[in-house]
Amino acid sequence: MSRTCPGSTVVFATTDRGTLPKWEVTAFVDQQVEGEPAEGAFGLFTDPDHLRPICRALEPEAADDGSLTYTAVDDRGSTLGTVTRVPASHRRLKHTWRIDAPDGAVVEGRNVWAARGLLTRGPGDRFPLGHLVGASVPGQDSWTRGRSLDWTTAPEDTGRRADTSLLMSSTGADLAYLTERGAEVLDRRLALLAVIAEGRSLRHR
Repeated sequence: MSRTCPGSTVVFATTDRGTLPKWEVTAFVDQQVEGEPAEGAFGLFTDPDHLRPICRALEPEAADDGSLTYTAVDDRGSTLGTVTRVPASHRRLKHTWRIDAPDGAVVEGRNVWAARGLLTRGPGDRFPLGHLVGASVPGQDSWTRGRSLDWTTAPEDTGRRADTSLLMSSTGADLAYLTERGAEVLDRRLALLAVIAEGRSLRHR
């Protein structure tokens, strides 16, 4: 597909639960994901010429606390939610992420090692959300890059240890899975925009 659509960042996705998933092209991103860390607006389109929009993350707004918030909209400009890059509480740590859905649901993207102690494990089935490829090809050993995140429901009581539900897991912008609970809570367009925004914030070699 990289040869078929030179210069395009392609989204592969599947709903096949078999042991050999069949990836199909579902969208094209109008900005590069690989390379140096990047900020700014980007969108998903059904065609490589970027004429038929699916959804978009608008130009982010910076806050005094160092956070960066993208407003996500659908093809008609209606708000799907927001995606926020939250600065790290300690300079030895990397930033985290938060998704705010219109219905009030809050989803936090944490490094796997930080999230595991909080998780309540639900059903094990995971729905493939999307696979972003640039120079890489599905099936190659080197096709996943970046850090792994667990995207979980935010604890209602932050003053004490509280169980949270795993909604999504991702590795950079290369691979993301929604759990059954995640498919109920998150609009897949909003979830995929969050994964892409996180992937663009990282350095890929």
